[in-house]
Amino acid sequence: MTRRAELFRPFAGRLWRICAAGADPLAIVASPEGRFHHDGQPALYASLSLEGAGVALVNYVTPDDPPRLAWPLDLAVTALADLRCARVCAGLGIDPDDLVARWAMDRSAGRPARSWRASDRLRDLGAAGAIYPSRKSPEHAHLVLFAATGLRRAGPPRLWRAPKP
Repeated sequence: MTRRAELFRPFAGRLWRICAAGADPLAIVASPEGRFHHDGQPALYASLSLEGAGVALVNYVTPDDPPRLAWPLDLAVTALADLRCARVCAGLGIDPDDLVARWAMDRSAGRPARSWRASDRLRDLGAAGAIYPSRKSPEHAHLVLFAATGLRRAGPPRLWRAPKP
């Protein structure tokens, strides 16, 4: 049997979050549902690199959007699941395919998002959140937190521009 300490690890490190100018980078998302939250559950999404944050956001940016800022954030939590690890996923009963399934397609078909199975399991077990692989760019990883606890600004933001298509 896998022990909790083998599935949830402390994490202390730098994250990146891209937000509209004027938005609080420490605020949970305003949308009632997303890849790892539903029914108004709190969630905050960030990436382990600035490039990864851009990869995650680029499909959501339109030419009419306000300027965006890339914020460096520091995180220190005691119970984070690294879902990039097959052993951790197996120990938690999480199907790695659920992590990269297109959640919006499930929702548009009237189904619960497959990724919600993972986040609901982690919430039930008391995890602070999870690191998960980028669906679009496997060399990058993102992070979801179920609360902004342990998160702080790590410096001033920089202007972020979406790459040209």
